[in-house]
Amino acid sequence: MEDELQITLTNDYAFKRLLGSEENKPLLQDFLECILDLTPQQVLDLEFMDKELTKEEFSDKTGILDVKLKLTDGTMIDIEIQASWNASFVKRTLFYWAKMYTADFKAGESYDKLHRCIAINIIADGFRLNDAIHSEYLLQEKAAHTILTDVLEIHFLDLPAAKRAKEEGKTAGKQGQLINWLRFIGATNKEERAMIATKSPVLQMLNEKIDVLTLSPTERKLYESRMKLKSDITTISETQFSAGVERGLAEGKSLGLAEGKLLGLAEGEARGKSLGLVEGKSLGLAEGSRQKAFETARMLKQFGDSVQKIVQVTGLTVQEVEMLK
Repeated sequence: MEDELQITLTNDYAFKRLLGSEENKPLLQDFLECILDLTPQQVLDLEFMDKELTKEEFSDKTGILDVKLKLTDGTMIDIEIQASWNASFVKRTLFYWAKMYTADFKAGESYDKLHRCIAINIIADGFRLNDAIHSEYLLQEKAAHTILTDVLEIHFLDLPAAKRAKEEGKTAGKQGQLINWLRFIGATNKEERAMIATKSPVLQMLNEKIDVLTLSPTERKLYESRMKLKSDITTISETQFSAGVERGLAEGKSLGLAEGKLLGLAEGEARGKSLGLVEGKSLGLAEGSRQKAFETARMLKQFGDSVQKIVQVTGLTVQEVEMLK
């Protein structure tokens, strides 16, 4: 008998399969109301832009299985699950926002045809921009903080921060609804998910749908392959980063000791120790980040992804990617 599959919505396939479907539209509407502070009327007639998973998405091993939708006022929204944060993610989300903003714009049309676009990024691990559960970035004047335009919105939702907020008891009002949503998405097992679902009728409905979800052999394979890919990338990143830090610390210590001999025994020992810690940490961080990018690029190249896509994901140059074996 095949083992029971533990469904988690941090898997982008499961997220899109459940919340990117027409039958579950009311559930997604509730989630958007919490994130964007919209009324039920504003999201009542939202339209999914890609209701089915395409053949390309099934075979895309790095791909972005996002949920694209449009509101009745023309606002475009893109929701993406990111398993772990990386240094190039801000640039990547701006890149995909720009593609969404100009996707339907045709030469010769009035710029008034361009619609507001919102990117929503759900980060499962490692978010580093700030300590907030929900961060919203807009275009505004630097000193006065006046908004230039509302066409650009980029949101980051930090799942670990939402879990910490619950532990601290901060779950009142609208913020509490969003925290429960994020804790539900971040749940890693059936029991945890069921407990969180008791906080909301909407989450109870979604939990019931997850419990009865039946995946075909092809769908199960896709779910498991995407879980494995994200796990592999995270493991490689952590291993290479740690190796880079250790190597940098060793080099820093060596630099510190060498300079210490020139300065004299007492002063050199103190300065050497300082240089070892400061320069070693700097070298380690830089080396770890570079190694992580190269290893990720090698993996994606083995999967047959284009050079352009690998450059976008890793932040490496075209020449660096092309030289990889």
